[in-house]
Amino acid sequence: MAAKPVEAARLLLIAVMVALFFSPPVTVLLELSLFALMLVFGSLRERLWRALHQPLAAMALAFWLLVALGLLYSTAPMQESFDIWVSWRRILLLVAAVALFDAPSAKRQLVWTFIAVAVLCALASYVGVLFGFTYYKYDPGIVVRNHAAQGMFFAVGAFASVTLLRYENSYASKLALGLAAALLVANAVFVTTGRSGYLVVAVLAVVLVWDWPTRAPLKRLAWASAASVLALALLASSPVVRDRVALGISEALTYRQHTEGFTSIGLRVIFLRNTLELIAERPVLGYGTGGFETAYGRKVQGRPGMEGMPTHDPHNQFLKIATEHGLLGLLIFLALLVSAFRQRGIPPPYRLLGLGVLAAWCASSLFNSHFSTFAEGRFIWLWLGACLAAAQREA
Repeated sequence: MAAKPVEAARLLLIAVMVALFFSPPVTVLLELSLFALMLVFGSLRERLWRALHQPLAAMALAFWLLVALGLLYSTAPMQESFDIWVSWRRILLLVAAVALFDAPSAKRQLVWTFIAVAVLCALASYVGVLFGFTYYKYDPGIVVRNHAAQGMFFAVGAFASVTLLRYENSYASKLALGLAAALLVANAVFVTTGRSGYLVVAVLAVVLVWDWPTRAPLKRLAWASAASVLALALLASSPVVRDRVALGISEALTYRQHTEGFTSIGLRVIFLRNTLELIAERPVLGYGTGGFETAYGRKVQGRPGMEGMPTHDPHNQFLKIATEHGLLGLLIFLALLVSAFRQRGIPPPYRLLGLGVLAAWCASSLFNSHFSTFAEGRFIWLWLGACLAAAQREA
């Protein structure tokens, strides 16, 4: 009987992962249902308690409690600060996943489901481009939330397909995974217009080669370097990628010349400079939970053009955490990420899947806040927890 609540909770968490592709309201409903289920059943509460003995889950809870302490001194209005803290409940998906996905069969179910959903979305994307119609309010070819999320999700799907392919014995499974990887990479590179997706493709390509079995460190480095070159060559072969990257470089070099309107990269440059100044003014504890937007708004008030544009996000996850929770908070967040490497007893394909995607998210979060955005943030926490969950013994 104890297995039934566990299976139900696993299915709910997988449903949360699938809903992230499409619907925030459904995602939140499923997420709250999952948390309620895990609190109601004693067997699930016991699993949560045992999960907190693992470094990754313990550090995730510690960071969420740090965000709670930030409510006490936040410069933001109380309701806004409270809402930000509540939104960080997404990190509890990691704790739930560590508690639930300790069995290799459960990990396999989650990863295969993700690949299948990603492939179906990629096929729908190709159909939209070929026939020139749109889904919901998205641009042609975009079927997942937004272009950034789609590119990142498809890149992870391709990475998961290639990784599992190495461990499959069935020819049919190998063929299916190979086709899935090709479909997803082609879409992320040639159809989806998200620079974050391009970066994730490049990082995961290097991770795959770096992990390839070899005892010679120099050979490993050489293969990883070659993978970087090939990934960049693949990206450069796409007109979509070239146009997006060229636009970004142009915006970065000429943002001061735009006296009217604004550019995406130009704003990021300004956000970066002002955010570093804010951190220098309150380096230890920062401005409190949700305090970034208020502090930034006060700093740029009255400035002309792009210089005076307010924002709730500096487009750098690490700087945002340092601004709101100080260097102490950033240190705890980095300790949380490092704790992923301290997880022991993880089957080989899933350890690589967890740590590889974590590396890609760290890279993309230098230019965005992908550990705390709605879809990308929830995805990384539940994916990381499920892939890196260590085996539990039932009491």
